[in-house]
Amino acid sequence: MGSEYFSVKRYILSGAPGSGKTSVIKEMEQYGHIVVHESATDIIAEAQAKGFEKPWEESGFVGDIAIMQRERQVFTRGALQFFDRSPFCTYALGNYLAQTKDTEFQPPKTLTEEIDRCLAMRIYQPKVFFFENLGFIENTAARKISYADALIFEQIHVSTYQTFGFELILVPAAPVAERQKYILDRISW
Repeated sequence: MGSEYFSVKRYILSGAPGSGKTSVIKEMEQYGHIVVHESATDIIAEAQAKGFEKPWEESGFVGDIAIMQRERQVFTRGALQFFDRSPFCTYALGNYLAQTKDTEFQPPKTLTEEIDRCLAMRIYQPKVFFFENLGFIENTAARKISYADALIFEQIHVSTYQTFGFELILVPAAPVAERQKYILDRISW
């Protein structure tokens, strides 16, 4: 890979479900920034279109997300990129889903290999923009979680990112434009 590959700045936007990440990502895209949309939402939509009401209960769900995330990351071009979630979020998701079943999370090989690749190649910036929850949650076809469970999921995300050595930058609850500015003011171009 050429040196330009390693000079790419890839920033992760993460946080609890319903914390406003996707709204900010869409705003960034409207302003011409290169963004990569959340894979889990697309995996869920595809599965539901095929008749699977709760695809997150299917055995290959976490692995399918990891595969899509890798494909999107590898094929995205541009010196500055913003990602709505990452493989580390997928790891947190796997842990959360295992907790809901009172089992131990056994990450699929596709996810562990992707995490290893991301860490070894320093794919993402070491600072992750972590969105403060909004104090409520609006459910969608892809997001069927209570606010109380979203807070548990939020803590699993925090722990996961810290375990993998990332620094979290808290993005305070605010209107979308203010959150976008907050992020752009804190990145290195």
